[in-house]
Amino acid sequence: MVACEFNIDFTQPAKELLRKLETKISTQGGTLTGNETSGSIHVPIMGSHISGTYTIAGQSINLQIDHKPFFISCDQIQGVLMGNI
Repeated sequence: MVACEFNIDFTQPAKELLRKLETKISTQGGTLTGNETSGSIHVPIMGSHISGTYTIAGQSINLQIDHKPFFISCDQIQGVLMGNI
């Protein structure tokens, strides 16, 4: 079951987008694994976690969050992960 789904267009090379996203995730104690076409994310948070997958096609990234704490909104996740990217 998908808890949240985001489709976000970007202009920089996919490798640069992933580098920025990985930095954001790692500063939260999480991990990003994968490559320039697909992968997964996992971020521990308040005794729980946020996890999901991503796919990249052209200049668009699709993030599917399959697990999140109920008290964290999809908008908050999108803002933290994709803000300023």
